[in-house]
Amino acid sequence: MNIRPQMPLKVFFDGQCPLCRREIAYYHRIDSAQHLQCIDIMGPDFAAQRYGLDAARVHAVMHAQDAAGQVYTELDAFEAIWAALPPSWGRRLLRRMLSIRPIRALARAAYRLFARNRWRLTGRCAPDSACRRN
Repeated sequence: MNIRPQMPLKVFFDGQCPLCRREIAYYHRIDSAQHLQCIDIMGPDFAAQRYGLDAARVHAVMHAQDAAGQVYTELDAFEAIWAALPPSWGRRLLRRMLSIRPIRALARAAYRLFARNRWRLTGRCAPDSACRRN
């Protein structure tokens, strides 16, 4: 897939997820052109409707939205982010690998598994929470 988002790119992330925060911090460090605008979906002022997004879905999977209003989700969101960042051989390799159908299918399944279980994987599930039922 050849994703070319228009800048700036809004990146919607779970600010309570330690893995997500670490990834966003990394993106900030290398985003020398300041193409990314990172928005914490767990912040008190966040309203998905303000961006034309579905609240339940934005809390379920990664989202990014470019300046033209194009919304990217799941792996496409990561590809949009990588396209917004300065080129690197690692990101080029990842994007090239994701263009191979079987690898993309595996990566999509792995991402969905992570997204469904990110609360549990990051230690944010209370014993009596909905996490137990997912």
